[in-house]
Amino acid sequence: MANCDLPRVPWLTLAEEEDNKEEGGEANTCRKFFSLYNGMILKKRIPNARGKRCMESMGWLIAAGKDEGEITLLHPFSGVQIQLPHPNTTKGYNCQLTADPWTFFHETVLSASPSKTSDYVLMVIEANNKYLSFWRPGDLRWTRIMKEDNPALHRDVVYFNGKFYAVQWLVHVLVRDVTGADPMAQKVARLPLDQIGDEVESLGSLFVVARHGGLSKSRIPMTPIPNDYEVYDDEVLGSDEQLTFETRYFRVYKLDIAAGKLTETKELGDRAIFLGANASLSVQASQFPGIKPNCIYFTDDRYDIYGYYQSE
Repeated sequence: MANCDLPRVPWLTLAEEEDNKEEGGEANTCRKFFSLYNGMILKKRIPNARGKRCMESMGWLIAAGKDEGEITLLHPFSGVQIQLPHPNTTKGYNCQLTADPWTFFHETVLSASPSKTSDYVLMVIEANNKYLSFWRPGDLRWTRIMKEDNPALHRDVVYFNGKFYAVQWLVHVLVRDVTGADPMAQKVARLPLDQIGDEVESLGSLFVVARHGGLSKSRIPMTPIPNDYEVYDDEVLGSDEQLTFETRYFRVYKLDIAAGKLTETKELGDRAIFLGANASLSVQASQFPGIKPNCIYFTDDRYDIYGYYQSE
Protein backbone atom coordinates (compact mmCIF):
# COMPACT_ATOMS: atom_id res chain seq x y z
CA MET A 1 0.00 0.00 0.00
CA ALA A 2 1.04 3.65 -0.29
CA ASN A 3 0.18 6.11 2.47
CA CYS A 4 -0.73 9.37 0.75
CA ASP A 5 -0.16 11.28 4.02
CA LEU A 6 3.51 10.23 3.99
CA PRO A 7 6.16 10.22 1.23
CA ARG A 8 5.17 7.66 -1.37
CA VAL A 9 7.24 4.81 0.01
CA PRO A 10 5.81 1.49 -1.20
CA TRP A 11 4.39 -0.83 1.46
CA LEU A 12 3.01 -4.31 0.92
CA THR A 13 -0.03 -5.25 3.00
CA LEU A 14 0.49 -8.82 4.18
CA ALA A 15 -2.38 -11.28 4.42
CA GLU A 16 -3.88 -11.86 7.82
CA GLU A 17 -2.63 -15.06 9.42
CA GLU A 18 -5.25 -17.79 9.69
CA ASP A 19 -4.44 -18.58 13.33
CA ASN A 20 -4.55 -14.92 14.30
CA LYS A 21 -4.31 -15.27 18.09
CA GLU A 22 -2.18 -13.54 20.68
CA GLU A 23 -0.67 -15.31 23.68
CA GLY A 24 -3.48 -16.18 26.04
CA GLY A 25 -5.85 -16.96 23.18
CA GLU A 26 -7.10 -13.40 22.64
CA ALA A 27 -7.77 -12.17 19.13
CA ASN A 28 -4.77 -10.56 17.47
CA THR A 29 -5.80 -7.25 15.94
CA CYS A 30 -2.39 -6.48 14.38
CA ARG A 31 -1.89 -6.34 10.63
CA LYS A 32 1.54 -6.46 9.04
CA PHE A 33 2.99 -4.18 6.36
CA PHE A 34 6.28 -4.88 4.57
CA SER A 35 8.45 -1.96 3.50
CA LEU A 36 10.21 -2.40 0.16
CA TYR A 37 12.18 0.72 1.06
CA ASN A 38 14.10 -0.76 4.00
CA GLY A 39 12.90 -4.37 4.30
CA MET A 40 11.20 -3.82 7.66
CA ILE A 41 7.86 -5.27 8.73
CA LEU A 42 5.55 -2.84 10.50
CA LYS A 43 2.99 -4.28 12.90
CA LYS A 44 0.00 -2.01 13.33
CA ARG A 45 -2.93 -2.71 15.61
CA ILE A 46 -6.07 -2.19 13.50
CA PRO A 47 -9.01 -3.77 15.37
CA ASN A 48 -11.54 -2.82 12.71
CA ALA A 49 -9.62 -4.73 10.02
CA ARG A 50 -9.56 -8.05 11.85
CA GLY A 51 -11.08 -10.88 9.84
CA LYS A 52 -11.69 -8.63 6.84
CA ARG A 53 -10.50 -8.62 3.27
CA CYS A 54 -8.62 -5.35 2.76
CA MET A 55 -7.93 -3.54 -0.49
CA GLU A 56 -6.01 -0.27 -0.69
CA SER A 57 -6.20 3.09 -2.42
CA MET A 58 -4.69 6.46 -1.50
CA GLY A 59 -3.44 5.07 1.81
CA TRP A 60 -6.94 3.95 2.85
CA LEU A 61 -8.18 0.40 3.26
CA ILE A 62 -11.47 -0.72 1.76
CA ALA A 63 -12.34 -3.35 4.37
CA ALA A 64 -14.99 -5.97 3.60
CA GLY A 65 -16.14 -8.35 6.33
CA LYS A 66 -17.75 -11.73 6.01
CA ASP A 67 -20.99 -10.00 6.91
CA GLU A 68 -21.95 -8.81 3.43
CA GLY A 69 -23.11 -5.38 4.57
CA GLU A 70 -19.98 -4.65 6.55
CA ILE A 71 -17.92 -2.55 4.13
CA THR A 72 -15.98 0.50 5.24
CA LEU A 73 -13.28 2.90 4.19
CA LEU A 74 -10.69 2.61 6.95
CA HIS A 75 -7.57 4.66 7.57
CA PRO A 76 -5.02 2.27 9.10
CA PHE A 77 -3.13 4.93 11.08
CA SER A 78 -5.82 7.31 12.32
CA GLY A 79 -8.52 4.65 12.71
CA VAL A 80 -11.11 6.84 10.97
CA GLN A 81 -13.91 4.81 9.37
CA ILE A 82 -16.40 5.77 6.65
CA GLN A 83 -19.37 3.46 6.25
CA LEU A 84 -20.13 2.39 2.67
CA PRO A 85 -23.53 1.29 1.33
CA HIS A 86 -24.53 -2.34 1.27
CA PRO A 87 -23.64 -4.05 -2.03
CA ASN A 88 -27.31 -4.91 -2.59
CA THR A 89 -28.01 -1.22 -3.20
CA THR A 90 -26.37 -1.71 -6.60
CA LYS A 91 -28.83 -1.87 -9.48
CA GLY A 92 -29.08 -5.43 -10.72
CA TYR A 93 -27.15 -6.79 -7.73
CA ASN A 94 -26.99 -10.58 -7.58
CA CYS A 95 -25.25 -12.08 -4.55
CA GLN A 96 -24.89 -15.40 -6.37
CA LEU A 97 -22.32 -13.86 -8.71
CA THR A 98 -19.77 -13.75 -5.88
CA ALA A 99 -18.28 -16.84 -4.28
CA ASP A 100 -18.19 -15.14 -0.86
CA PRO A 101 -19.98 -12.01 0.36
CA TRP A 102 -16.72 -10.21 1.04
CA THR A 103 -15.48 -10.64 -2.52
CA PHE A 104 -18.07 -8.32 -4.03
CA PHE A 105 -15.26 -5.97 -5.15
CA HIS A 106 -12.50 -7.15 -7.46
CA GLU A 107 -10.60 -3.85 -7.41
CA THR A 108 -11.03 -0.41 -5.86
CA VAL A 109 -9.59 3.05 -6.56
CA LEU A 110 -10.16 6.49 -5.03
CA SER A 111 -10.02 9.71 -7.03
CA ALA A 112 -8.62 11.59 -4.01
CA SER A 113 -7.75 10.93 -0.39
CA PRO A 114 -10.67 11.25 2.07
CA SER A 115 -8.06 12.63 4.49
CA LYS A 116 -7.76 15.76 2.37
CA THR A 117 -11.17 16.35 0.81
CA SER A 118 -14.80 15.27 0.91
CA ASP A 119 -15.02 15.69 -2.87
CA TYR A 120 -13.90 12.26 -4.05
CA VAL A 121 -15.21 9.18 -5.84
CA LEU A 122 -14.62 5.53 -4.97
CA MET A 123 -14.68 3.42 -8.16
CA VAL A 124 -14.80 -0.37 -7.99
CA ILE A 125 -14.68 -3.27 -10.41
CA GLU A 126 -17.32 -5.72 -9.27
CA ALA A 127 -16.18 -9.25 -8.50
CA ASN A 128 -17.49 -10.72 -11.74
CA ASN A 129 -15.44 -8.13 -13.67
CA LYS A 130 -18.46 -7.21 -15.78
CA TYR A 131 -19.30 -3.85 -14.26
CA LEU A 132 -17.83 -0.71 -12.78
CA SER A 133 -19.70 0.88 -9.88
CA PHE A 134 -18.95 4.05 -7.95
CA TRP A 135 -19.87 5.85 -4.74
CA ARG A 136 -19.57 9.47 -3.61
CA PRO A 137 -19.81 10.75 -0.02
CA GLY A 138 -23.48 11.19 0.80
CA ASP A 139 -24.70 8.57 -1.68
CA LEU A 140 -27.04 5.96 -0.21
CA ARG A 141 -26.33 3.41 -2.91
CA TRP A 142 -23.72 2.27 -5.39
CA THR A 143 -24.15 3.53 -8.95
CA ARG A 144 -23.45 0.85 -11.52
CA ILE A 145 -22.15 2.05 -14.88
CA MET A 146 -24.15 0.05 -17.39
CA LYS A 147 -22.03 -1.58 -20.05
CA GLU A 148 -22.13 -0.66 -23.66
CA ASP A 149 -22.92 -3.41 -26.14
CA ASN A 150 -19.56 -5.02 -25.38
CA PRO A 151 -19.00 -8.40 -23.71
CA ALA A 152 -15.43 -7.65 -22.60
CA LEU A 153 -14.62 -7.85 -18.90
CA HIS A 154 -12.85 -5.15 -16.92
CA ARG A 155 -9.29 -5.92 -15.89
CA ASP A 156 -8.05 -2.77 -14.15
CA VAL A 157 -9.01 0.84 -13.39
CA VAL A 158 -6.99 3.92 -12.37
CA TYR A 159 -7.71 7.62 -11.81
CA PHE A 160 -5.67 9.95 -14.01
CA ASN A 161 -6.03 13.66 -14.80
CA GLY A 162 -9.59 13.92 -13.49
CA LYS A 163 -10.99 10.79 -15.15
CA PHE A 164 -11.11 7.05 -14.62
CA TYR A 165 -9.31 4.86 -17.15
CA ALA A 166 -10.29 1.20 -17.34
CA VAL A 167 -8.63 -1.68 -19.17
CA GLN A 168 -10.86 -4.33 -20.68
CA TRP A 169 -9.54 -7.86 -21.07
CA LEU A 170 -7.74 -8.15 -24.42
CA VAL A 171 -9.70 -5.27 -25.95
CA HIS A 172 -9.58 -1.55 -25.10
CA VAL A 173 -8.46 1.15 -22.74
CA LEU A 174 -11.59 3.15 -21.88
CA VAL A 175 -12.02 6.54 -20.22
CA ARG A 176 -15.00 7.29 -18.00
CA ASP A 177 -16.08 10.68 -16.72
CA VAL A 178 -18.43 10.29 -13.74
CA THR A 179 -19.14 14.01 -13.27
CA GLY A 180 -22.29 13.88 -15.39
CA ALA A 181 -25.63 12.23 -14.75
CA ASP A 182 -25.00 9.46 -17.29
CA PRO A 183 -21.35 8.35 -17.14
CA MET A 184 -20.57 6.62 -20.40
CA ALA A 185 -17.31 5.26 -21.74
CA GLN A 186 -15.15 6.49 -24.57
CA LYS A 187 -12.59 4.20 -26.21
CA VAL A 188 -9.09 5.61 -25.95
CA ALA A 189 -6.86 2.93 -27.45
CA ARG A 190 -6.95 -0.70 -28.47
CA LEU A 191 -4.70 -3.14 -26.65
CA PRO A 192 -2.10 -5.04 -28.68
CA LEU A 193 -3.25 -8.54 -29.55
CA ASP A 194 -3.67 -10.91 -26.58
CA GLN A 195 -2.36 -8.42 -24.03
CA ILE A 196 -3.79 -8.25 -20.49
CA GLY A 197 -2.53 -5.23 -18.60
CA ASP A 198 -2.43 -3.20 -15.41
CA GLU A 199 -2.46 0.57 -15.57
CA VAL A 200 0.11 2.70 -13.76
CA GLU A 201 0.39 6.49 -13.55
CA SER A 202 4.02 7.60 -13.50
CA LEU A 203 5.49 11.10 -13.54
CA GLY A 204 2.53 12.53 -15.44
CA SER A 205 2.18 9.67 -17.94
CA LEU A 206 -0.08 6.63 -18.06
CA PHE A 207 1.34 3.19 -18.79
CA VAL A 208 -0.20 -0.22 -19.40
CA VAL A 209 1.95 -3.07 -18.08
CA ALA A 210 1.15 -6.44 -19.66
CA ARG A 211 2.12 -9.46 -17.60
CA HIS A 212 2.93 -12.79 -19.25
CA GLY A 213 3.18 -15.99 -17.26
CA GLY A 214 2.18 -19.59 -17.01
CA LEU A 215 1.40 -22.57 -14.85
CA SER A 216 4.29 -24.37 -13.21
CA LYS A 217 4.74 -27.26 -10.82
CA SER A 218 5.59 -26.48 -7.22
CA ARG A 219 6.23 -28.41 -4.05
CA ILE A 220 5.04 -25.47 -1.95
CA PRO A 221 1.78 -26.33 -0.14
CA MET A 222 -1.05 -24.52 -1.86
CA THR A 223 -4.63 -23.78 -0.83
CA PRO A 224 -6.99 -25.90 -2.99
CA ILE A 225 -8.50 -23.92 -5.84
CA PRO A 226 -12.32 -23.55 -6.02
CA ASN A 227 -14.34 -26.16 -7.86
CA ASP A 228 -15.27 -23.77 -10.65
CA TYR A 229 -11.66 -23.61 -11.81
CA GLU A 230 -9.99 -26.35 -13.83
CA VAL A 231 -8.50 -29.01 -11.56
CA TYR A 232 -5.32 -30.94 -12.35
CA ASP A 233 -4.97 -34.33 -10.66
CA ASP A 234 -2.00 -36.12 -9.10
CA GLU A 235 -1.42 -38.21 -12.22
CA VAL A 236 -0.30 -35.04 -13.97
CA LEU A 237 1.53 -33.32 -11.12
CA GLY A 238 2.74 -36.10 -8.86
CA SER A 239 1.38 -36.73 -5.40
CA ASP A 240 3.39 -34.01 -3.66
CA GLU A 241 3.20 -31.29 -6.32
CA GLN A 242 0.74 -28.47 -6.87
CA LEU A 243 0.17 -26.04 -9.69
CA THR A 244 1.30 -22.54 -8.93
CA PHE A 245 1.61 -19.49 -11.15
CA GLU A 246 4.66 -17.53 -12.14
CA THR A 247 5.29 -14.35 -14.07
CA ARG A 248 7.74 -14.85 -16.92
CA TYR A 249 8.09 -11.37 -18.42
CA PHE A 250 6.40 -7.98 -18.91
CA ARG A 251 5.68 -5.68 -21.82
CA VAL A 252 5.23 -1.99 -21.02
CA TYR A 253 3.20 0.40 -23.18
CA LYS A 254 2.91 4.17 -22.88
CA LEU A 255 -0.54 5.56 -23.57
CA ASP A 256 -0.84 8.55 -25.89
CA ILE A 257 -4.35 9.74 -25.09
CA ALA A 258 -4.50 12.39 -27.81
CA ALA A 259 -3.37 9.99 -30.53
CA GLY A 260 -5.37 7.09 -29.13
CA LYS A 261 -2.55 4.57 -29.22
CA LEU A 262 -0.23 2.50 -27.06
CA THR A 263 3.48 2.43 -27.85
CA GLU A 264 5.76 -0.21 -26.38
CA THR A 265 8.70 1.14 -24.40
CA LYS A 266 11.84 -0.75 -23.39
CA GLU A 267 13.06 1.78 -20.81
CA LEU A 268 11.46 3.10 -17.62
CA GLY A 269 14.31 5.49 -16.85
CA ASP A 270 14.30 6.53 -13.19
CA ARG A 271 10.90 4.94 -12.64
CA ALA A 272 10.25 1.89 -10.50
CA ILE A 273 6.82 0.29 -10.93
CA PHE A 274 5.04 -1.73 -8.24
CA LEU A 275 2.26 -4.14 -9.18
CA GLY A 276 -0.04 -5.73 -6.60
CA ALA A 277 -3.27 -7.67 -6.67
CA ASN A 278 -5.31 -4.53 -6.03
CA ALA A 279 -3.02 -1.50 -6.20
CA SER A 280 -0.31 -0.42 -8.63
CA LEU A 281 1.96 2.59 -8.30
CA SER A 282 5.22 4.11 -9.46
CA VAL A 283 7.97 6.08 -7.74
CA GLN A 284 11.04 8.00 -8.80
CA ALA A 285 13.71 5.51 -7.75
CA SER A 286 16.43 8.10 -7.14
CA GLN A 287 14.40 9.49 -4.23
CA PHE A 288 14.43 6.16 -2.37
CA PRO A 289 17.77 4.43 -1.65
CA GLY A 290 17.39 0.70 -2.12
CA ILE A 291 14.75 1.02 -4.83
CA LYS A 292 16.17 0.12 -8.24
CA PRO A 293 15.35 2.28 -11.29
CA ASN A 294 14.04 0.79 -14.53
CA CYS A 295 12.57 -2.15 -12.58
CA ILE A 296 9.16 -3.70 -11.94
CA TYR A 297 8.41 -5.02 -8.45
CA PHE A 298 5.43 -7.34 -8.33
CA THR A 299 3.46 -9.85 -6.29
CA ASP A 300 2.88 -13.12 -8.13
CA ASP A 301 -0.68 -13.67 -6.98
CA ARG A 302 -2.82 -12.84 -10.00
CA TYR A 303 -4.08 -16.34 -10.84
CA ASP A 304 -6.86 -14.90 -12.97
CA ILE A 305 -4.55 -13.87 -15.82
CA TYR A 306 -2.72 -17.10 -16.53
CA GLY A 307 -5.36 -19.14 -18.29
CA TYR A 308 -3.76 -18.60 -21.69
CA TYR A 309 -0.29 -19.90 -20.86
CA GLN A 310 0.98 -23.23 -19.57
CA SER A 311 4.52 -24.43 -19.04
CA GLU A 312 5.68 -27.63 -20.66
